[in-house]
Amino acid sequence: EDDGSGSEYDSDGQKLSKTQRRARKARKRAEARRIKKMEFNLTQKSKDNLRCPVICVLGHVDTGKTKILDKIRRTNVQDGEAGGITQQIGASYFPIDAIQEKTKAVMDLLKVTYNVPGLLIIDTPGHESFTNLRTRGSSLCDLAVLVVDIMHGLEPQTIESIGLLKKRKAPFIIALNKIDRLYGWEPHPELPVQQALEAQAAHVKQEYEQRYGDAVKQLAEQGLNACAFFENRDVRSFLNVVPTSAHSGDGMMDLLFLLTTLPSKML
Repeated sequence: EDDGSGSEYDSDGQKLSKTQRRARKARKRAEARRIKKMEFNLTQKSKDNLRCPVICVLGHVDTGKTKILDKIRRTNVQDGEAGGITQQIGASYFPIDAIQEKTKAVMDLLKVTYNVPGLLIIDTPGHESFTNLRTRGSSLCDLAVLVVDIMHGLEPQTIESIGLLKKRKAPFIIALNKIDRLYGWEPHPELPVQQALEAQAAHVKQEYEQRYGDAVKQLAEQGLNACAFFENRDVRSFLNVVPTSAHSGDGMMDLLFLLTTLPSKML
């Protein structure tokens, strides 16, 4: 190994060949280019000019992770997988104009604008056999979505995923999925989920509050404070919980809205 100087000798006093000297010069040029690019990027750094955040979807098997992405993309990937179970990591890019179109109702309600160019979302397997893929997926993300089945609460791979995210200190939100399974649920995918909840019958609201409360208690047992995103006044102390249904489409616009606005606040 040479010492990086212009000398014809390396650090051990051995004379370098012409090929070795050329390689040393190439390394120095490449290093100079990297430093110049890094300095340029630092001058361009701004909260108004963010890169596309990488988002990882985690959770127990059969909680509806792939189905949520299918609903947003209008695809049918989950039904084509063996046994309906994801067995590999998949990535989807959502451009900002498509997100704006899907979340217009929430944007109009809350009077906000987006400042990210889009979202890159990584889907991971939930089966217990794929711990290594979940670990790899969680190591890539800036922000994560932890999908929880409202009917079952926290399950083994959900708890494992919480451990991975805590270890990485990665911010995440909870998608409390399958609200369409609440008895008597009336779908309103065109409305923000807060308004969809208010439009439900009294017994549906009661069951939702009970199951939502159970999920919040289970998260508290894991050392996590959580509350519904529309009641959350402190996003750094409390996890945002988004009620969703990958089947009916309720809460999808709210989930996309949070994923697009939170990076500028938390990253």
